[in-house]
Amino acid sequence: MTYATVDDLVKRFGELELIQLTDLDNIPPSVIDVAAVEVKIADACAFADGYIGQVYRLPLTGCLKPATVPGGPAEYATPPVLVRIVCDLTRYYLHDDLAPEHEVYRRYQAAVKTLETIANGKATLACPWGGSPGVPIGSDVQTGSDETYYSFSPRAITDDALKGFA
Repeated sequence: MTYATVDDLVKRFGELELIQLTDLDNIPPSVIDVAAVEVKIADACAFADGYIGQVYRLPLTGCLKPATVPGGPAEYATPPVLVRIVCDLTRYYLHDDLAPEHEVYRRYQAAVKTLETIANGKATLACPWGGSPGVPIGSDVQTGSDETYYSFSPRAITDDALKGFA
């Protein structure tokens, strides 16, 4: 599942910034190099999956959106926080060199920290319409249960068995 699109990046950061980052020839008419942006989006999604995959089975199904038309088809969407994270990662990947105090670098660091928090179980991917964006790793696919059952054999070493050993 692709968590963000070129349109998501344009909405967040503006068309001009994406043109400046991808149109390296700078020959009018300047346009966004969509293929270059999509490569960076794929890189960012793969990076995010490394963290998300510790909590949810991949690929994520997404958040179930309510039907806009009664009886209409079910539609799934990426959790909004994941869209933001992938956009910030992609923007960082599109820049060649950044100083640590640069806003893009700070947003990248915040995105990675959020992914780490999700992977550690201290935060979740929330769906604005309720539900879960995917199947948690710890749950049973058939029942949705998070219970883990353990079975241990009886203790084989007893005090009587150890008599005579120093």
